[in-house]
Amino acid sequence: MFTMKKPIIILVLIVLLVFTGYINHSLTKQSLLKASNDYQKHEELEMAKNTEDTEGAGEKDLVETISEGESEEDIEIIDTKDDEEVEVDEMLEETNSDIETTMSKEDSLRSKNYFIEQRLSRDKLRAELMDRLNEIVDNANTNSEVKAEAQKRIMRIGDISEKELIIEGLAKSKGFKEVLVFLTDESAKVIVHKDELTKQDTVKILDIVMGETDLEPSNIKIMKKN
Repeated sequence: MFTMKKPIIILVLIVLLVFTGYINHSLTKQSLLKASNDYQKHEELEMAKNTEDTEGAGEKDLVETISEGESEEDIEIIDTKDDEEVEVDEMLEETNSDIETTMSKEDSLRSKNYFIEQRLSRDKLRAELMDRLNEIVDNANTNSEVKAEAQKRIMRIGDISEKELIIEGLAKSKGFKEVLVFLTDESAKVIVHKDELTKQDTVKILDIVMGETDLEPSNIKIMKKN
């Protein structure tokens, strides 16, 4: 009787052991799954929190950047007029310097066609300056005061060019074969085709220049070109 029950008991124990193992496995799996879900939720919450912090900081930085940008833009707007005025003045000074430098170069002075070449060079540089000034005037973004200054310069350059032609013509009528005149608001440079300049020649030229301009004799330079 005992021998017959022993296998049954063993079988029951095995079944119980298997059942217990299954239950333990299921509970462990559920526990791990729960822990995993909790961890995932925790990570999601942390991520959302970090995202909010980052976005908040980004918005703050953006506000600061925009504020700084607006401040810099305001400064730029304030400085724009001054920069444009300086640009107009620099353009005029640069052109005048180029004309005078070219006229006084030794290589230029040795040229047989000096008067023709330098007159063309002077007029070409002036024309380029006029084009640049007209671009400033035609630009819709140009400050109104700067635009007015550029227009004033254009008119002044036209007047100066006309006076140069008049002085050259009057000098030729006084017996000078060739004459080249370069005028600015502050000075005049006159080059005549002459082997020697006499005092009488100098007086004639001074009278002509002073009659067409408001310049003093000290601001009028007369040179000869053989």
